[in-house]
Amino acid sequence: MSDPAFRRRAGATFRGIINDLKRTTEAAAADLGVAPEMLAAVIRGDRELPAELLRRAVEVWPVNERDFLPVHDDAPHGVRICRVAESVATSRIFQRGGADYYEYRDTAMSRLAMFRPEWIRMLQPVADNRPDNPAVQWNAGHFLYQFTYFVGAVNYYYAWAGRRFCVETVTGDSVAGLPYAPHSFAYRAGGSGLILALTYGGRLLGDAQHELAALGPDLAERYAPDDPGAGPDDHSAAAAALRQHLDDTMTPAARLAEASGVPAGRLADLLAGRAAAAPDELAALAAALRVPVRDLLPVSGDEENGVCQMPRSAAPVWSWPAEEPVAYRVRGLAGTLLCPNSRALELEVTGRDPAAATLRTGLHQYCFVLGPDPVRLCWESAGTVHEAILHPDDSLYVKPFVPHGFTRLEAGRSTVLALRIGGKVAGDTRREAAALGASSLRRLVSDTTQWYDPAGSR
Repeated sequence: MSDPAFRRRAGATFRGIINDLKRTTEAAAADLGVAPEMLAAVIRGDRELPAELLRRAVEVWPVNERDFLPVHDDAPHGVRICRVAESVATSRIFQRGGADYYEYRDTAMSRLAMFRPEWIRMLQPVADNRPDNPAVQWNAGHFLYQFTYFVGAVNYYYAWAGRRFCVETVTGDSVAGLPYAPHSFAYRAGGSGLILALTYGGRLLGDAQHELAALGPDLAERYAPDDPGAGPDDHSAAAAALRQHLDDTMTPAARLAEASGVPAGRLADLLAGRAAAAPDELAALAAALRVPVRDLLPVSGDEENGVCQMPRSAAPVWSWPAEEPVAYRVRGLAGTLLCPNSRALELEVTGRDPAAATLRTGLHQYCFVLGPDPVRLCWESAGTVHEAILHPDDSLYVKPFVPHGFTRLEAGRSTVLALRIGGKVAGDTRREAAALGASSLRRLVSDTTQWYDPAGSR
């Protein structure tokens, strides 16, 4: 696609790469066998990066093709809406075991965020809740995390550690599941059922996944401890994290004991997983290793048998804002501590004042209009206020930090399902961005200048 903004981003990306390689425009052109004027036009965004130039760059420099290709912005006004008619047009039915099993429909997606949300209707009825019901066809699990919102009489089947489970769900129940856990869904006979299967990528998706693939299975699996720990008295995961930092920093245990003040015998117990470090010990060890304390803490989830379930009847409910006028009644839905930057919420829209209903989040956001009535969406982008009327089963994507809000129409009532995820600028990456500061981030995404001025600078 021909997109001037994309070309400008590609030009800034190219300049950043040759700056990192310590090549001027002329030196880079010589490496690539092209005229400096042509390369300068690419950097300015006046012309697209030729495929032959990309091929040559990968041959002569230690770079990858994907390093040169920026992300397409398919939500230039801050929001991307998928109407129900567009969703219905993607309908496809897949069979399992020789019978129709699911009807899939795409909902709102964007190239800017790794949402892969599907509307899925169950086509297979079941008459009981046995996990081993022969009518149930299982998948093999998948890499993406999945938040599931249930509508109707749906049986949820899942497997973990060799065991199978079945949960009878009703409208408004939700569940968050881990990657590669086999699961399935069916509707209970005499009723009907569908789910909103909101799959999304975590922090391993993308560059990290490609790096692991290049390392190969034998090296990739070393990033996970041999024994991740099985309970509060199992400290093997924390011990593995501490041992890894000793390896990474070439620090003998005796030196760490001396630098941290943790007695050698006590440190030996920590390294062997026979004990857990106290808060003051963690602080001393982290200071000696020059790492944040959280880097010495084991990864801990709150799943039970690989899932976090949230029945609608047990979900917390609160008002937003807390004071009048209340714009939303918010219901907290299922989530996992392994994805701390993911939040699933059900928003009952109660207000009519767009100013009072304005929401802001630093997360990427997917929304689905549950209904039963239409709802008004207002948002602001680049100083312009936009408005759209959304109908039941419409869905949308909202960029981070875009002010937006939902308000009731006259005599209408509506509920919106929202899932927010961190994207690539979350966790450690977001901390690094905050440390760099606003001016550095502006330069990062748009700078096309050389890293030094040939005329000199004092």
